Amino acid sequence: MILENIKEAFASILSNKMRSLLTMLGIIIGVSSVIIITTIGGSIQSTLTATLNSMGGNMISVYVQARYPETEEDWATWTYPDMREEDYVSQEMIDGLIAAYPDEITGIAAQNYLGSGQVKDEADADIYANVSINGITPEYLSYMKLKIRRGRNLTAEDNAGRKRVCVIADTMVKNYFGDSNPIGEQISVATETGVFDFVVVGVYEYNQALFGRVDVTVAEKDRSTEMMIPLQTCFKLQGKDQSGYEYFNLMVAPLADVEKATADVITYFEEVYSRNDKFNIYAYNMASDMGMINTVINVITIAVSGIAAISLIVGGVGVMNIMLVSITERTREIGVRMALGAKRGTIRMQFVIEAIVLCLIGGMIGVTIGIAVGALLGQIAGFVIQNMYADYSSYIIMDVHPSGQAIILSMFFSMLTGIFFGYYPANKAAKMEVIDALRYE
Repeated sequence: MILENIKEAFASILSNKMRSLLTMLGIIIGVSSVIIITTIGGSIQSTLTATLNSMGGNMISVYVQARYPETEEDWATWTYPDMREEDYVSQEMIDGLIAAYPDEITGIAAQNYLGSGQVKDEADADIYANVSINGITPEYLSYMKLKIRRGRNLTAEDNAGRKRVCVIADTMVKNYFGDSNPIGEQISVATETGVFDFVVVGVYEYNQALFGRVDVTVAEKDRSTEMMIPLQTCFKLQGKDQSGYEYFNLMVAPLADVEKATADVITYFEEVYSRNDKFNIYAYNMASDMGMINTVINVITIAVSGIAAISLIVGGVGVMNIMLVSITERTREIGVRMALGAKRGTIRMQFVIEAIVLCLIGGMIGVTIGIAVGALLGQIAGFVIQNMYADYSSYIIMDVHPSGQAIILSMFFSMLTGIFFGYYPANKAAKMEVIDALRYE
């Protein structure tokens, strides 16, 4: 019986193609709008998450901070304490943390600014390079997603031995060394605090997405690039009485749970700093920030989707209207069927199914259009990023896909729309008197 009603519904829809299409228009617009909006919202979420993870979203930022007073009386006399050597996070503490959680923490990325200066060629005054010197841990280049083009990265031995070695940018090599191989060459950097000598052990690929766009108003040879030296060497050159870290990032293993790793880091340092009455450790990760961003995007997506779904109501009214017209046109047919023994429930079911089929077809067309438009927007976004933000394209991980949940819900509500708005006309048809229906012209 239901199969026969479905066949009759398709026959009725096909006999009035244009009218049926116009009737489904509200359903099509509503469903396609919901699919497009949820695709955009979901794609923004997944793109942000993937991009931030690729740029350090799976990092844990750790600070050494003072223990603040707990009472107002203590605040009145409290001053921020000076840090002593034992207050910093030592390399031994980091090694202990990695040993305690080897499946979660893989290394430490830290840096400290030494100063800016200029590398000069004593034989030729026209050959020089402006640099900004940063002390780093060996993992810092991986953290910054910088690639070594020549030589090697800095090592733990370089750091522990406070060696005078450096890694420089390929753009500096081009301007200062030309075609010569810089590896093993000694360079002298004149800064405000003195002249420092370093041996070049590696060359990294300069990336504008990380260091900022090039100032085209400055001549290429005058542009400053980053020179990386071991962090402990940086502390030594600054004359700092420290070998530990005040602020750093912990690198989390790719498959580890960042939230759990953060909790483990806090637990570990609470125990380590339990006897330190002036300082403790604060740790956080971007995952919590992403949670808030995703919540905001979800709320906006749901709100806008709700507004777009109003089109379903408009479409439902159109379905009800056209079903009433269809019943009026087919009054004699309804009378004949009832005269031949069709029950009122059968007549009601016939027109309810016809309304459902009409809405489901509109829903499927809307889903198809929504998926197609979402894919098109993804292609446009990719084209814009590649052509207008080429410096950042390697760091932006596009992930455009329709929401399966939105598709299922859209089809479900399309069916409900057919039932809700098709029941009244169907019930009206079922309540017709046989004699009046047969007499209708």
